[in-house]
Amino acid sequence: MATAVLGISGSPRKDGNTDVTVKMVLEELGKGGLATEFLRIADYRIKRCEGCRKCMSAGECAIKDDDFARVLGRVECSHLVIIGSPVYWNGPPGVLKDFIDRTHGFYLDRGHFAGKKFGILSVAADSGFENQEAILESWIRSYGGEIVGKVRVLAREKGEVLSRPSELGKLNDFSACLLRSIQRGKR
Repeated sequence: MATAVLGISGSPRKDGNTDVTVKMVLEELGKGGLATEFLRIADYRIKRCEGCRKCMSAGECAIKDDDFARVLGRVECSHLVIIGSPVYWNGPPGVLKDFIDRTHGFYLDRGHFAGKKFGILSVAADSGFENQEAILESWIRSYGGEIVGKVRVLAREKGEVLSRPSELGKLNDFSACLLRSIQRGKR
């Protein structure tokens, strides 16, 4: 059975604000009757791209002895993918960027994410959202994915988001936006 919604946390910090916010959105979508799954990229062993360029002719990554294919499989069988990421120096942290870089093998299949919807959830102390979103948006759109919602959450210390009503409100609005997008797609 395919998961309707996959929530990915790209944070290396277990149970930090990114994990918490992605889980909150999944909980709201679950209340809307959707099957959901949470996945932390940092819980998987994903090697860095080696720059071997074998993917340029093979159409897939040449590295086979890690968990990349397993995580990619979860993305591929989901209708909506929520990419949650803290902002690290104006971009996603290395654990998420390693996963993104490994999809370079899709170069031959620019429609790999065609028909798939994505939501972008960014968490930062105060800045860097624009550059991070540009990286994630470029990756998603390069392979034909559709971005159906974005949210920027302000939080720094672990669990801080839970004490910020304005940020929780943003998450509720984001969840509602994603749910509407899924419901429109079913008509």
